[in-house]
Amino acid sequence: MTTVYDVPAEEFINDVAKKLRSDKSISLPEENMFSRTGMSRENPPENKDWWYTRCASILRKIYIKEGIGVERLRAEYGGKRDCGSKPYKARAGSGSIVRRALQQLEQAGYVKKIKGKGRVLTPKGRSFLDNTSHEVMKNIELYYPDLKKY
Repeated sequence: MTTVYDVPAEEFINDVAKKLRSDKSISLPEENMFSRTGMSRENPPENKDWWYTRCASILRKIYIKEGIGVERLRAEYGGKRDCGSKPYKARAGSGSIVRRALQQLEQAGYVKKIKGKGRVLTPKGRSFLDNTSHEVMKNIELYYPDLKKY
């Protein structure tokens, strides 16, 4: 069985984002329409579908980490803050974006909250990601038939 670990991250996240666009429970909240994704960013994202890409990326991180909280996800999506003439400093990403994305993923049934461990994937979410990774692997084999398998 193909898992998330077997496929390239970029192609996997793009395919999951395409599938999440068709899900009715996941949509860009109006509050985050023009918000920056963290203190280290100057402008909001230019990509129109950035929300679905972020939700797909969060799902992948939850799959790999097997339980992760909002604060750790904020650190994952953070960056370095330009402090002018002072040295750069690490800053966390936007908490509202991470929280709202996790709430929507919970509402869709892909993620659940476990006290003391953070968010983990439900069986529905795990099978969704495994099936998508299998489809990505089939596409890779279709376009690159000479690619050696692991």
